[in-house]
Amino acid sequence: ITYDELEAVFADIGGLSREALRKMIASVDEDDDGCIDFQEFLALTMKLQSDSTEDKLKKLFSLMEADGDRFLTKEELSAGMSKFLGCDPTAEQLENALNVLDVNRDGKVSYREFADSFLCRLTIICDQ
Repeated sequence: ITYDELEAVFADIGGLSREALRKMIASVDEDDDGCIDFQEFLALTMKLQSDSTEDKLKKLFSLMEADGDRFLTKEELSAGMSKFLGCDPTAEQLENALNVLDVNRDGKVSYREFADSFLCRLTIICDQ
């Protein structure tokens, strides 16, 4: 796998700068050829999986939360479900998601609300 191929993948899912990606590749590129062979790929995968679930949820929330107000709006939730879960939610699915996630019923989803019920509930909503 070349740097350009990895960069394209990370561009699709978001989150890593070019410099961070270069450092990550360099940390596992044992033969310094600028490519990741299978063994190096396994090492990279293990490194990525070592992040805690909480860290991953924080990262996902920040990727979905586009306007910087530290809350997810209905629009941000819809875009995030589409991009990261592969689910283009209907209006009904989106309302269901908000009803599940917006515990305090203020019309927006805080990080804590998001983290407390995210994965299993949004996956169920997308499958309905």
